[in-house]
Amino acid sequence: MTNEVRDITVVGAGPVGLSAAFWAGMREASVRIVDSLPQIGGQLTALYPEKWIFDVPGLPKVLAKDLVEDLRRQALEQFDVPVHLETTVQTIAWEDDIVVLNTNNPDHPQLRSRAVVIAGGHGAFEPKRLPGFDMTPWEGRGAQYLVGSKSEFAGKKVLIIGGGDSACDWVINLLHTAQSVALCHRREGFRAHELTVNQVMTAAHQGQVDLHVPYQVREVIGNGAIERVRLFHSDDQTQEIEIDVDAILLQLGFKTALGPLKDWGLEISKGAIVVNPVMKTNLPAVWACGDITTFEGKLKLIATGFAEAAIAIAQAVHTIRPDTKIQPKYSTNTGVPGATGGQP
Repeated sequence: MTNEVRDITVVGAGPVGLSAAFWAGMREASVRIVDSLPQIGGQLTALYPEKWIFDVPGLPKVLAKDLVEDLRRQALEQFDVPVHLETTVQTIAWEDDIVVLNTNNPDHPQLRSRAVVIAGGHGAFEPKRLPGFDMTPWEGRGAQYLVGSKSEFAGKKVLIIGGGDSACDWVINLLHTAQSVALCHRREGFRAHELTVNQVMTAAHQGQVDLHVPYQVREVIGNGAIERVRLFHSDDQTQEIEIDVDAILLQLGFKTALGPLKDWGLEISKGAIVVNPVMKTNLPAVWACGDITTFEGKLKLIATGFAEAAIAIAQAVHTIRPDTKIQPKYSTNTGVPGATGGQP
């Protein structure tokens, strides 16, 4: 239904976008989701479906793909939310009180709604390259940036390079899959959460992980595939070590592209959309939430993205329905899952 006007269009089908759709459903707002990727889940699906996620309240840990499935059931299945995948929103326009999103999908060239919540970029995720050494010749020959399945590393001698959450998470993730796990980081300090760093350090102390810090890659050696890696000390470059390796997992982070969003007229700062304390952008009837946003005190976590989605949806609904209270109304006979009665 190309001309159907929904209350809210959510741009982005990652975890925060799915959460936004859930909150729209809880407020009985009609909603749709649009995403340029071929599957829902955003980075969780595209980059690390078998990575453990630790920052979802109430879950000690959950596989990325399982979290996506739970969010799908919670939002899309429960509230029958239509999703337009492989659809890039190219331009935005306003017709009276309606926001018009023009897309590249001939089946849905225009998506019309009373409000828009941006919860993702163009869907372009490009892994950051290793500084100081060109790993390109070894990509596909033992070096990789993404993990489709942990089984790819079964019985292998794995070197993980990086110092952030993903690098440390994969160290813990592969302990019982790989033959051996080594971690190389060019600095002494790590950017990962303290708990995860402590787990890595404990595993290293117990001899389960070979820790090489502060070291960097000087040379990759192999005949058609990676066999060994020579590392040098960051502070004393004459100090070298050589380790046997047949798989290198580079976990240096990812660069995301705003894509067409950068031409919408949004206020942008350092590649992110500027929002105010209630997730409002500078454009009429457009809110944003999740990693794509920036504001003072911004913390890029799935958990905070969920909260931002709830705020953005509440404000959007309040704007298009001025008589709607920000706090949801509860009763014992709402028929809405999760409504258990009590005071507003």
